[in-house]
Amino acid sequence: MKAHVHQPQRYAKMRAHTATHLLHFMLHHILPWWTKQAWSLVDNDLVRFDFSAKQALSEKEIHTIQTHINEYIYQAIPVDVKEMSLEDAKKTWAKAFFEDKYWDTVRVVRMQEDSTQSKLVSIELCGWTHVHNTKDIGAFMIVSQESVASWIRRITAYTWTKVTEYCNELEISLKDIASALDCTPKQIHEKLEKTLKELHHIQADHESLQWQIVCQHLKDMQEEHKDTCLPFMCKINTTNTPLEHHTFKEVINQAKQLWSDKDWIIFNESWNFAIYVWSGKISAKEFAREHSLKWWWSDTLVQGRDTSIISI
Repeated sequence: MKAHVHQPQRYAKMRAHTATHLLHFMLHHILPWWTKQAWSLVDNDLVRFDFSAKQALSEKEIHTIQTHINEYIYQAIPVDVKEMSLEDAKKTWAKAFFEDKYWDTVRVVRMQEDSTQSKLVSIELCGWTHVHNTKDIGAFMIVSQESVASWIRRITAYTWTKVTEYCNELEISLKDIASALDCTPKQIHEKLEKTLKELHHIQADHESLQWQIVCQHLKDMQEEHKDTCLPFMCKINTTNTPLEHHTFKEVINQAKQLWSDKDWIIFNESWNFAIYVWSGKISAKEFAREHSLKWWWSDTLVQGRDTSIISI
């Protein structure tokens, strides 16, 4: 029987694994709180790294981690792997998870810019395979961070080929967005800001127009519903009227502004209702109780949904 190793896949995992060590080092280096690796997945140019954290990483921290790791890659730092006794390994201050069990002989993976300890980048106990030099990682990019459990966050990152693929996808997306905005990719931010400002103006104009339309319909319907007025309250059914094309919330908001000094009840085909009492002859809550309506809100205004609203 012969074992065959798929070399491209092996190298992709080696790149991701060595990058994981650099990521672990950078998290310890830049975070103001103590952090510890909780779990990691190493796949073809893919890193998923879980670590303890009090809060999410800021965009600045992510940028710092990514920038420094790429600097270590471009500096072509040798990756030194040595076997030694567990006791000797502990003397090097190599990172290890001492709740795990280790053999008497362990592998120490060290990355340092020169022979001085002050230039040490990373040193960990590790039995996995690694690249011989950080330049072999090619590139490193953090693509997401998320919370996966209480006090545990996950970073997902790419190396080499996946960085290239991801950047190509982003470039295509940017070009599509630029095309939709009729500008160049570099002008997207400027064009988007301008478009959003125009949209906000249009929305403001639309809301103003809607307010005028609803107010006019309410005034017209007040006249039409005079014969359905209760002893002290105007009763308006918006079913089969121009108002049924507007949201009930929008109609009520406009009615509160238009008839702030009147008593009224408005309902629609879905039995949503609002009762507003300004005169003080009875509270809106008392009126709802007297008519056995399901309601909530205050003495002045109650809202709810009840089929018996039609029979009042």
